[in-house]
Amino acid sequence: MGALRERPNDVFIAVMGVTGSGKSSFISLCSDQPVEIGHTLGACTSTVDVYAYDMSPDSTVYLIDTPGFDDTNRSDTEILREIATWLGDSYRNEILLHGIIYLHRITDIRMQGSARKNLIMFRQLCGENALKKVVLTTTMWDKISSEEGIERESQLKETEDFWGWMLAKGSSCHRHCNTVASARQIIHLLANHNTPIVTDLQKQLVDQGFELVQTSAGREMQSEMLKAKKEWAKERQEIEEQMNKAIQQRDREAEEIMREERDRYTRMIKKVEDDTIDLQSTFENLLKERDERVAQIEKRMEKQQADHKDELERIKDKHRQIEKEKQAQEVRDQGPAGQQENRDVQDMGSTKSTGYSPYSVTKVGPSFCCSSPTECIK
Repeated sequence: MGALRERPNDVFIAVMGVTGSGKSSFISLCSDQPVEIGHTLGACTSTVDVYAYDMSPDSTVYLIDTPGFDDTNRSDTEILREIATWLGDSYRNEILLHGIIYLHRITDIRMQGSARKNLIMFRQLCGENALKKVVLTTTMWDKISSEEGIERESQLKETEDFWGWMLAKGSSCHRHCNTVASARQIIHLLANHNTPIVTDLQKQLVDQGFELVQTSAGREMQSEMLKAKKEWAKERQEIEEQMNKAIQQRDREAEEIMREERDRYTRMIKKVEDDTIDLQSTFENLLKERDERVAQIEKRMEKQQADHKDELERIKDKHRQIEKEKQAQEVRDQGPAGQQENRDVQDMGSTKSTGYSPYSVTKVGPSFCCSSPTECIK
């Protein structure tokens, strides 16, 4: 946070939404900066990044690109810890959000699964007071017919468990048409006011000193994890019963399949237990762990740079050796005369490099002797 130099008219806006909802594309259009955009199963935005663009000569908009829940590479607990650390650190340094843009794919047939879970987490993270500065934004209108899109938009707005409750609390709903003008119009809705917001997560972590698991967002996540753990434990029990039957029937193939499934559920349960422990972190612990990760990354980068420098030197040494061998071969190819000429040139070069003349004058009795590299004249 120390790298940001906030001016009175600067604006900070968080961009959130489930993985794949178009956050990186939206920010890239607004800021005219390349943002890594994923088109594979691996989610790109795994850390909180900040992108800026000048809205006017005296106002810069900072867009905070947050990782989405249901990331293919990290657990929801890790994502929440990352978001909580950034929000808490910015709040403690008196850098407040002017609003939040929440993106949702209009192409989704219905609100379920990861999208619904992400929305619930978002509500708990924001808190009721911050909802007045939330713009609920639908994306990917170019991938669906207008009629179908309008129908799904109406369902989102009219269903209380979806966007209805948030709209009633002051949030607004807008469409992003995948253009610069569309993206910046949404940004300006939040940028043209001077009243920043404080989310419940920020207040609970920093002001009230809660552990992450004690915050509204943390409690919601823990509740979801406990439900999943209970279901997986039940599944594992049933699989163990099937495995025991296979053992009794000497069905080795079925036994091996059931054993692998049982072990998979065991690993999933263990991961939930570890994630539950990770939620039991204070804000200070989150900052400390982040700083340690940054230090480790910097140390690895320094080592990589040193290794790269050593490799360049090794390549240069190899090229110099090759050049020497090439010159030596050329001399051998010239025969004895060429070799003698080369030695003479090398001797002259060597003498020249020392800074001494190849000629000398010496007095011998009444006479003088003038010597050169090839002869002596009295």
